[in-house]
Amino acid sequence: MKIFKKMLLATLLTHVSMSDALPSNQFYASLEAGIFKGQFNSKYLDQTDLIPQNISESLMQNGYSGGLALGYTHSFNSHYFVGLELAGVKDGNSASFQSGAANTSFSDQIQMNSHVDFTVIPGVMTQSGFLPYIKVGISRASINDYLTSPVGYDPVMTNYNSSQTSYGFVAGLGLRYLLNDHSWLFVEENYHDYGSVNFSAFQNFSASYSHSAHIYSYATLIGASIALGNV
Repeated sequence: MKIFKKMLLATLLTHVSMSDALPSNQFYASLEAGIFKGQFNSKYLDQTDLIPQNISESLMQNGYSGGLALGYTHSFNSHYFVGLELAGVKDGNSASFQSGAANTSFSDQIQMNSHVDFTVIPGVMTQSGFLPYIKVGISRASINDYLTSPVGYDPVMTNYNSSQTSYGFVAGLGLRYLLNDHSWLFVEENYHDYGSVNFSAFQNFSASYSHSAHIYSYATLIGASIALGNV
């Protein structure tokens, strides 16, 4: 009977959650990569014609994302944790639109180049070593717009380039898997929204147009983190 009790105690000890061994305060660095989908709900509004030739078009930027993050995590009673994270991410590819009608034949290419996120990350410790969490915070995006349009009654193709810095919010869900007390893997699904962004006005033949777009994006990321030190 004593031997059985010792075996049971040893078995229970081997199943203590990895989260119980985590330092209560930890700085870390992360490397992340994944797929990215940007949405640009663009409006090209005719400002001069008596019968406005307005255009609304949804453009999509499908590509890849990759970046680095620095963060800090504090755990509470081996049940909960909360962290702060600063991440810089590079986004690839661009979204393009080519109008077809003779009086609106311009082309537009929009690209979200990169974004920087500052987030708060509350989460839950589990006995399995899987740690679910949410992310909420602010985001700063770098966005470029390259538009080419025929200008004048004897049309001359003219370029209108605009670079914008836009601020918005980020929200997401994630799951960490602890490898040991100083490293883990993770997967995240993030949503960014930057509201309506104004780009350079442009001419199309003899008409003047304004250009704006409601910009938001989705990203699925996987990555790895390693502790830089404990407090």
